Amino acid sequence: RMLRTELLTNQCSAATVADRFAIHRRTLSRHLRAEGAGFQSLVDETRFEIARQLLSQTRIPLSEVAVALGYSEASAFTRAFRRWSGQAPAAWRLEHGPAQTSRPVPGSQDRDGRQITTARAREQP
Repeated sequence: RMLRTELLTNQCSAATVADRFAIHRRTLSRHLRAEGAGFQSLVDETRFEIARQLLSQTRIPLSEVAVALGYSEASAFTRAFRRWSGQAPAAWRLEHGPAQTSRPVPGSQDRDGRQITTARAREQP
């Protein structure tokens, strides 16, 4: 929760988060390392979570999503999102975004040879 708040309201840094918990930055790093986590990986996970939420539940332009997540350029956000999900944010939004319609899923057909749409793909087990 702390990371979500910091990412959306400030420039998120380990020092800022440590200050919020009233501990030294190195103490925060030690605690995270003991849990098998790193600060940057947690920030990336949180950014990815927020990005998926914004892309799937809103129609906010990608450039504004990038700014909300602390990226200076939409291209940097696009590269990060592709690293996290394996696809560009625009393509991900087409599959998971708001106001889904029945669009064909590329290269997907059912047993009868009919094109599977996004609405039918969500129904598949």
